[in-house]
Amino acid sequence: MTGPATLTRIEDIIDGSGVAPRIEALLPAGVRHRQLRVRTLILGMQLTLDDRRPACLTEIRKALIALPGTDQVRLGVIEDWKNGPHQLTCRQTGRTYGLVADALDKEHAGGAPSDNLAGVCDDLLEASIPAQYKDASTALAVDWTDVETFSRPPRHGTTQCAGPEASWGHRNSNLPGPKGEMSPALYAA
Repeated sequence: MTGPATLTRIEDIIDGSGVAPRIEALLPAGVRHRQLRVRTLILGMQLTLDDRRPACLTEIRKALIALPGTDQVRLGVIEDWKNGPHQLTCRQTGRTYGLVADALDKEHAGGAPSDNLAGVCDDLLEASIPAQYKDASTALAVDWTDVETFSRPPRHGTTQCAGPEASWGHRNSNLPGPKGEMSPALYAA
């Protein structure tokens, strides 16, 4: 279960990125009011991932309806309808998700994301980095992972690899086989 500090932190990231209003502006205007706002959908996605749940729409809804009642009302998970309070349904979650997915759909051939989707992902990632660390390093990998690449060693007399983003290093392994062999790896440092 997500605590209030986590909820606040996730909301700060979403608001700091500015993506929710930009996505809302891309959605078609409907005749009826849409109960699930984009900001709340993204919040539900993040809560689901934070709880290490499978990333599916039913889990997003479960994460949102598990919030305290005051937060559900504040976020629009519970709204007053003419017959009384109405809690967000799976169908409403799926409908809003579908609208967002269509708005951010790919527009480039070859699997490249649309400019809108790439911008949303970049802005959410940038907003998740605490201010004191924004300029602390020139590392490319925010999560400090090494990215394996495939390349050949530099030709004799040169220092450039076939893959200019790759560098050669020693791979040490506890597994059977060669120890300390040369291998290509892209290191985020």
